[in-house]
Amino acid sequence: MINLKINAIGVVEVNFFTNAVTVLDEMMKASDVELVSCHKKLGGRMVHSIVAGETSSVNAAIEAANAAKSIVGEDNVKVAVTISNPHPEIIKLLNMIGE
Repeated sequence: MINLKINAIGVVEVNFFTNAVTVLDEMMKASDVELVSCHKKLGGRMVHSIVAGETSSVNAAIEAANAAKSIVGEDNVKVAVTISNPHPEIIKLLNMIGE
């Protein structure tokens, strides 16, 4: 379960489900982050994943996602971004805490 105090979240969008799993695996191995959500769109052609944790850990996970471009292809990682100190409304939007 996600702690109520979230220092940062990482958002990654990747083409194709298999690539998304590969990138997420690299992220989870590279740092101490927790998977918040993973959603497939367009039948798995676009997948977005969200991780949360300490800012330094999320930054390391995002760096790993960018490094994974060499595995899944440069064009398949569309977005990899860290959001430090996300606003509480963003946390609610992501359903990370109860109302």
